[in-house]
Amino acid sequence: MEPLYNIYYAGEVLDGFDTRQVRASLGALFKAGDATLEKLFSGTPQLVKRECDKPTALKYKQAMEKAGAKPLIRSVKTPSAAADDPQATRPLTAAERIAAMAAAPDATARVADKPKPAAPAASDDDPGLDLEPEGTEVLKPEERPQQVSVDIDTSALDIDPPAERLSAEPPAPPPAPDTSHLSMGAVGEEIPTLATTEDPVTPNTDALDLAPEGTDFSDCARPEAAPPELDLSALEVSPPGTDVLDEEQRKHSHPPAPDTGHITLQE
Repeated sequence: MEPLYNIYYAGEVLDGFDTRQVRASLGALFKAGDATLEKLFSGTPQLVKRECDKPTALKYKQAMEKAGAKPLIRSVKTPSAAADDPQATRPLTAAERIAAMAAAPDATARVADKPKPAAPAASDDDPGLDLEPEGTEVLKPEERPQQVSVDIDTSALDIDPPAERLSAEPPAPPPAPDTSHLSMGAVGEEIPTLATTEDPVTPNTDALDLAPEGTDFSDCARPEAAPPELDLSALEVSPPGTDVLDEEQRKHSHPPAPDTGHITLQE
């Protein structure tokens, strides 16, 4: 009998792809909503297609890898073993229904290879999905978080009496300085009693006089410096059109102008 395969996805992205891009591509490929995509990218393997033949498995593999997602493909031992598995008769997961609808010619087709309880009709906003009956188990037993009870030994711990300090008593703050000998002066009062050790500076201005009004002080200007004597006998002027720069010193290209497309002017 031809071997069958189960296809899973655990949220792994191929190199060179962005997670957001892959998420959007899988959403379009499977016609999945945010809730289904959260499960597909939760890190736990989610069943996408159950017991398909090799050509179908390859089609799923190529489509998911083209979208940037790395599928997990596992072979099914025997169809009879899968039929004897109690999980084989459980309701299909959302990812399975989405994958089946994506593979069907009609996006609104339903999976007929697995029994499923009746469900209410889908809404106009989501024509390819329907709701499971209330109380349907969504996660497999191995996918559910396991509650681990921890027995902590607290025999060496004790509770302090109410209002007891947890640290030593801090030292008392230092006493405030004595300001009884100080007083405030009146507002605007000068303080002539401030001591000073410097003699006031009194320059002698007897030799100074004020210039008449309108004086331009041109006689105070610094004389112009004499031009330097340069020996230009070894220099000569090149004819018009002579290349001044060597070939390696010329700029043959100009750098591109900066991109200002992201800059706007505010009024």
